[in-house]
This record gives sequence, structure tokens and C-alpha cells, in this order.
Amino acid sequence: MSHRRPAIAVPARNEEKRLPRLIAALGSQDWLHGGWRLPVVIVLNNCTDNSREAVLATAAHFPQLDIELFDLTLPPAESHVGWARRIAMDAALLKRCEVILTTDADAEPRPSWVSANLAAVAGGADIVGGRLIGDPDEERRHGKAFLRRAALVARHQQLADRLASLIDPLPYDPWPRHVHHTGGSLAIRADLYRHLGGLPPLACREDLALVSRARAAGARLRHAPDAEVVVSARLAGRTGNGMAECISGWIEDERCRRPILVEDPERAAARFRLRRELRELATPDGRWRNPHAPERLSLLSMAGGPIMERPLSLIERIAGDEPDAPCTRPIAEAIAQLEELVRDAERSHAA
Repeated sequence: MSHRRPAIAVPARNEEKRLPRLIAALGSQDWLHGGWRLPVVIVLNNCTDNSREAVLATAAHFPQLDIELFDLTLPPAESHVGWARRIAMDAALLKRCEVILTTDADAEPRPSWVSANLAAVAGGADIVGGRLIGDPDEERRHGKAFLRRAALVARHQQLADRLASLIDPLPYDPWPRHVHHTGGSLAIRADLYRHLGGLPPLACREDLALVSRARAAGARLRHAPDAEVVVSARLAGRTGNGMAECISGWIEDERCRRPILVEDPERAAARFRLRRELRELATPDGRWRNPHAPERLSLLSMAGGPIMERPLSLIERIAGDEPDAPCTRPIAEAIAQLEELVRDAERSHAA
């Protein structure tokens, strides 16, 4: 088990019912069996409930946790999850930790969560995305139609990521892996966090912005299958554009019998191929192999002008993740096509 020093950062707003479950989960981490204390920073962001009292009452039962609580009233322009997570992670950095882990106030990390993240860092990762699992009891309450949709979406995501792993293989993020690298479970080396200038304090997708910035700087992202967190499947969230809004949208789509549309597999495959081609033009230290190569010059039209940035930065800009990719294909068709593309790619690799 890794002896690297971790610290946990948690933003929270009006989570008096769920924060005790999170604290109990953190107090049950197997990493604590070594006799260490686990620093935990919780930022209460403009709370109007009894979140503070809930934290203090629960913390008394887990003396192995060194909890620092910030009860803040942020101005309207800053009272969002981006600033709250940024403040929590910056405070965690001051704990003289080596790895900052962040999760959400409504999450329940598995007992091996801390040690799995630290093991991934010890294995060479600079930043680690944990696997998110919807609360099964809450998901079942949404009904069979929801469960069907969730299963189809998960299958589509898995196949698309498998195709990406075959077209653009990354030695530091091998298969098996998963697709998640969000604030529900994210770990980052403290020195990298400092180098990047901290978390971008955006009103939403602040987590994805940090990951993109890290990858553009050459950081190795590992999607660790054994770093697991159970996340809420509730319908009323605390932030806009979050999981609760997504789930509510799925339920409404099922009620109105709207089809499930996803990105065209060929469009996704083209993005994966472009990533691979850009990596092949890069040196191990992330520079261009030949500044005047025809392949590099052919990228000018896609890049929108002279390529002044490094290859990894360009990948993030023109071939990075697309959470808002146009959804034009029925999901059943896309899954069938992805299955065929994956089979072809696997045969090609085996040949």
C-alpha cells in the first residue's frame, strides 16, 4: 500500500443528509489501517441547511480524519462548484500532501478508494480518474425504462472507449479502464496541481477543464478501474449541468418516448485517429519531431493557423473530449457499428 501523503477536498452545498455518509466512507478507508490520519477539507458553499452541524457531529465519530471545515458565503458570481472545489483543493495543497483527491458531497467512496488512487500514482500516473457507480437503490426507483437507457448509454461509452484504446493506445492508461475523470473521483499529484495554477474556477465542468489542462501539459491520466465511488442518482442536484439534470432529462425523454441519440461512431473514430497521428509527430518530451514535416503542415487548416503550440496541447484543442458532440445516430445502430469497428481493430492488432 502506498505511503504517499493524501489530502481530500470536498465542495458541498446543502448536503446535511449526505455529508455524514461521505465522512463515514472516508473514515472507513483501508489506507487508514497504517495508523495515519487523513486530512479532509470540506468547503460549505452558501449553505442554508444544517450541513455544518452534520459535519461536526459525524466527525466526532472518526478521529482518524483530520477535518478542516470552511463555512463560506461566496458572492453570487462565485457561489458555484468551481470556486468551492478550487478553494477546497487549494486548502488541501497546504496540508503538505503529495496527492490531492477530490470527490463530491453526495458520494460514497469504496473502502479502497484512497489506496487505489495512490497505487495508480505510484504506478506512474500524474492524474487519476475514478470509476463512478450510480447508487443502485436510487437507480431502481427510477424504473425499468431508466435502467434500460442507463445500460445502453454505458455500453455505448464502453465500446467507444475500447475503440479509442485500440486506435490511440496509451501505455499509461491501458485496457481495461473506464471513461470517468470528473469531480466525483479525481486525484492529482500536488506538484502538478501547483504547476498548473490550480483548478479553473468555472461554474460547471471545472473538473474536465483541469484534466484537459493537465493532459495538454503532458500529464499521464489513468482511468483506474479499482478506484470506485458510488454517486447519487437523485433528480434534484446542487449544480447546473450535473448528473441530476442528466438523469432528469433521461426520465423525461423516456416518458415522451424520445429516441436515444449519440455521436456517429465514424466521427468519433476520426477524432481518435487524429489524436494518434498527432502523437506520432511528437517526441517523447512532447515537442514536434520535425517542424517542417508535410504531415505537420497539413494540420494548419484544422488548427486554424500556424501551429505554435506543442502536439499534446493541439490534441486537446482540436481532438480532445467532446462532451457536447452532435448526437445524430440512434444508440442501437451506433452500438452495432462500434461493435464491428472494435472487432476489426482487435483483429488488426492480433495480426
